[in-house]
Amino acid sequence: MSKARKIAVLYAGRVGTGMSEKTLRMLHIRLAPRETAEMPLAVAPPRKSRFGGPLSLSKVHWTKPELVAEITYLTWADDGLLRYTVFVGLREDKPAREVRRETPARA
Repeated sequence: MSKARKIAVLYAGRVGTGMSEKTLRMLHIRLAPRETAEMPLAVAPPRKSRFGGPLSLSKVHWTKPELVAEITYLTWADDGLLRYTVFVGLREDKPAREVRRETPARA
């Protein structure tokens, strides 16, 4: 029996805008069955960042990386996190295993 290949999931920042109460309820319904005690990230997110207070990993609700969210953003910051993010919606047309970090086009 072969083990499933583990993918490297990277933290890219937080999204705090673009979500109505209806969207938050939908996300809760979709994420709750995917909750896991194990952090699915290859590297833990920074505890201190430009997002405000320090991140307490013991308070994070981790989920299995099975859903794909479309996020608009302005740019990648020097700290490797997205800047000026907005949640657009969940994508049903793309499997999570196919998501890759976008790289900016060179001028």
